[in-house]
Amino acid sequence: MFNLKTLCLISTFLFCSTFYANARPEWFVPPPLDPSGVELETVKLHDGVFALMSNTPFADNSGFVVGDDAVLVVDAHFTGNMGKQIIDAVKKITDLPIKYLVNLNAFGDHVFGNYVFPESTEIIAHEKTIDFLKKNSLQKRKEIISVTVGGSTELFRDVVDRLPTESFKKKKKLNLGNKIVELYYFGPGMSPSDTVVYVPDARAAWTGNLIFGKGSIPWARSEIVSDYLKSMKNFQRKIDPKIIVAGHGKISDGDIVEKYISYLDYVLEFSRSLKKENISIEEYVKTLNIPPEYLIEDDIKELMAGFHKWNVLNSYKQVKTSAPQLKDRKNLGQKVDRDGKVVK
Repeated sequence: MFNLKTLCLISTFLFCSTFYANARPEWFVPPPLDPSGVELETVKLHDGVFALMSNTPFADNSGFVVGDDAVLVVDAHFTGNMGKQIIDAVKKITDLPIKYLVNLNAFGDHVFGNYVFPESTEIIAHEKTIDFLKKNSLQKRKEIISVTVGGSTELFRDVVDRLPTESFKKKKKLNLGNKIVELYYFGPGMSPSDTVVYVPDARAAWTGNLIFGKGSIPWARSEIVSDYLKSMKNFQRKIDPKIIVAGHGKISDGDIVEKYISYLDYVLEFSRSLKKENISIEEYVKTLNIPPEYLIEDDIKELMAGFHKWNVLNSYKQVKTSAPQLKDRKNLGQKVDRDGKVVK
């Protein structure tokens, strides 16, 4: 019987087909994440709170928090060698055990180094991160992330799959011994499972891909832009960091949260205004520039320009789509790889 449920399924299929048809425009440059030659610099943010900053513009950052009893590490990086570099950095500061490792999302550059951490280390991630990791083979995940390292999976040849064993839903509090660390999920952003690690006494936050570094804009890679905006407003309501260590890019201050909110609001309003125009959106976005009020760091200008075009294209297609279809879209976030190709 041709009922409402059948109609919704057909509508969802048609929406996804349309949305993904031009999912990787020729102007889009994937983020350059190759860790070859990357060195992580240890930067003290506060007593017992350390950032590990990459020496290349957009390769992954990490960090760790030291309490009286144990250590928590933020992200495992891209390879076993990078994971070992993180462990070595911790050992230069303390002999305490690494009790916790937090994966901020499901992408390989955040989880592939898991396997080199001690067996006793508890790996924690948001439930959506774990769900994605379980549903997609290691080989598939290597293929997804390979576009950020030139298209080859050879870099990940030695990676052994090690999944998080503990999950959380909205918030989790950990005590390292007179040092509290909070894990938050504010909602979807760049990916469906973006997690934030917050140290209240330092007012320092690791934001993964939810917020990139100083002089950046968001990338609504596969999520609904209006949901991303809600997540950022939720972030602003719940915590007030003065230091933000992004998954990629330079350390920034807490003002970047308001900048991201302003930018996402702008993209939504701009996309709605384009509905009144008779344009080919795929051609139109090629002419777009980031508004000058959103200052961009020189070494990531080309990358951010692509993010901006992507965001407007994504948002335009979403505001042109009915609410029921957008609701179905929410579950499809990580079915696109990092450069926009559909993962079948």
